Amino acid sequence: MILTKILARLFTRAVTPAAENPELTEWLQQGYHSQHAGDLAAADRWYRRVLERDPGNVDAHYLLGALLGQHGDPAAALRHLQQAIAAKADFGDAHAALGNVYLSLGDRAAAAASYEQAVRLDARNAAAHSNLGLTYQSDGRHAAALEAYTRAYALAPELPDLVKNLTLVHIELEQYDEALRRLDTVLRRRPDDVEALKCLGLVLQKMHRPDQALAHYERARELKSSDPELLNNLGIVLQDLGRLDAAIASYDAAIARKPDFVLARWHRSLAHLLRHDFARGWPDYELRMESADQPRRPARYPRWDGGALSGRRLLVYAEQGLGDEIMFASCLPEVIAASRHCAVECSPRLESLFGRSFPQASVYSLGAGGEPPPAERAAGVDAQIAMGSLPQYLRRSSADFPRHHGYLKADPERVDVWRERLAALGPGLKVGISWQGGTHKTRRPMRSIPLAQWAPLLQSAGVRCVSLQYTECNAEIAAVESATGVSIADWREVRDDLEHTAALITALDLVISVCTAAIHLGGALGRPVWVLAPYSPEWRYGIAGDGMPWYPSVTMFRQPRYGEWEPVIERVARELHAAARRDWINETPD
Repeated sequence: MILTKILARLFTRAVTPAAENPELTEWLQQGYHSQHAGDLAAADRWYRRVLERDPGNVDAHYLLGALLGQHGDPAAALRHLQQAIAAKADFGDAHAALGNVYLSLGDRAAAAASYEQAVRLDARNAAAHSNLGLTYQSDGRHAAALEAYTRAYALAPELPDLVKNLTLVHIELEQYDEALRRLDTVLRRRPDDVEALKCLGLVLQKMHRPDQALAHYERARELKSSDPELLNNLGIVLQDLGRLDAAIASYDAAIARKPDFVLARWHRSLAHLLRHDFARGWPDYELRMESADQPRRPARYPRWDGGALSGRRLLVYAEQGLGDEIMFASCLPEVIAASRHCAVECSPRLESLFGRSFPQASVYSLGAGGEPPPAERAAGVDAQIAMGSLPQYLRRSSADFPRHHGYLKADPERVDVWRERLAALGPGLKVGISWQGGTHKTRRPMRSIPLAQWAPLLQSAGVRCVSLQYTECNAEIAAVESATGVSIADWREVRDDLEHTAALITALDLVISVCTAAIHLGGALGRPVWVLAPYSPEWRYGIAGDGMPWYPSVTMFRQPRYGEWEPVIERVARELHAAARRDWINETPD
């Protein structure tokens, strides 16, 4: 769709052919006007007529090349445009049109070179600046894209998609205030500009202000109710606000208007999973494998389809973040038991922990060349599957989740060392805490709580707190210790080595955390974990209930309303105070 719009913007100003031959000039103008009237066949005939009379006519080669590039014959388009440039090297519009053809062929490097030459020759070619920005944006060069789009906007702010592309680049660079200012300017001039309203909603959505985003999306929907992209984004903010029925209805509406809308189907699957409707959620959860951010894996072996594994060798490979890898590993005991042999390809950080926990499997991480160990290559594989795809066959309903006391096992010697270190802190419950998770793009503002707000928990009598935070947090800890008089143990090796983290969590009495990988590690180890969850958390944590089906040892403490952490902190503080007063002892097996 983007390429179609780009190619439709070839003609940013009329061509004025040289007037040595008035008849040829007339034919060129006839072709040009026919093309703009939509009579492409007539335009093609006029341009070719000129070339029959004058085979070297630069304008005819340019116009015919642009026409052919726009309407499906890129090879011929390249020939004509290159002939135009060979005859007139400083023909900026021809370089820009050549860039469009290269872009349609997927050659972004050649396209960028052509656009760069076009804007060197004519710095006022707004379309060339805009299209150059698109090539940079596609290659992840967001700062360069911003510069190109900004120049295009200064010249022609009304160019199609330009405001949208500028907004997307600002979002990638996390320049939210700049995006808001530009959109405010647009909407003051055109209050009913649907694209600008959608962009404003998107910026506010990415700033994790869904209530404000919702107002702009709803206004845009009043003006253009059939826009699938708008309906998808509306669904996302409704989901963020915990309005799952309305969110799913919005995704459904987007898909009804655009059945192949992968993003809407993906987000709808997450909404189903969030409410534990696993049978509906898992099929489209597979769409994650089509994401541009997901590295393509060579299809060396057939995909396991959930059929019988007896006598077969199965390869299970990880393909998501650390927390998901730990969570989906809960399915491994079943496929290990069912198959003749199971190989598990995991993150290097988890290799030793998984190897100890699943001794019947071959556990490895890929080497520097992206290849499995020689022994694994020699053994052969009958089928493979992504670890995140196992639940599609093994966790179809809540009843399919096994009750377990932990499926990961920390290093016993390290556990003993950490128990000694914890004992040295003095009497009381030893509680690990984590208060910040993710990045801004992965909802950090919604799922994190400043450590200062934890004061009611930290000051519970009979409690010794230990940081499980994996980010640098020395200054924050020091500030809270100064304000409260409470000491928080913080050991660097816990941040640097997951084996130390697993051993420490095993030695602790309790983990209290926002939604981070510490939840998954604690639950997978079978340790008591209390989760401080936002009103509408990631799908893994569910939308309601005190438990988490993946981990029987996990207890959920949920926001009662969007954005309100105080009631959660107060409830957890009461529970922690009561546990410390009764000299609570962890009864969960090691």
